[in-house]
Amino acid sequence: MRRIGWATGASLAVFAAASGATAQEDALRELRARNAAQQSAEIAWRDALAAQREIVARQDQLQTTLMLRELDTARTTPPGSNGLIIPPPAPPPETGPDSFHAQMDRMEGLTQNALARSNAPVRAVRPASDH
Repeated sequence: MRRIGWATGASLAVFAAASGATAQEDALRELRARNAAQQSAEIAWRDALAAQREIVARQDQLQTTLMLRELDTARTTPPGSNGLIIPPPAPPPETGPDSFHAQMDRMEGLTQNALARSNAPVRAVRPASDH
């Protein structure tokens, strides 16, 4: 009888341990399910936030494009001209002593003369090998 009591006690202990393990597994499954649901909700919230940022970025880009277009129009069309664009005056023909090319040629000549004058003393001194 003692053996039966001992076997019964052992089987009850095993049953209690098994039911405790099952309860722990159920608690872990519930915790995992809750964490998975929370993670899914956080991912959905981040996706919604990213979509909102994309919308704001596109709106800002559109506003910038419109502002640049207005500024470009204001630059090419002065205020009060009602869309009439007056062409800039044509530059005068470049002839005579005041033309750009004539002035550039004159500057080149002056530069060459100044360079020749500054090099003259150096050329006047001969190296010792030339004596």
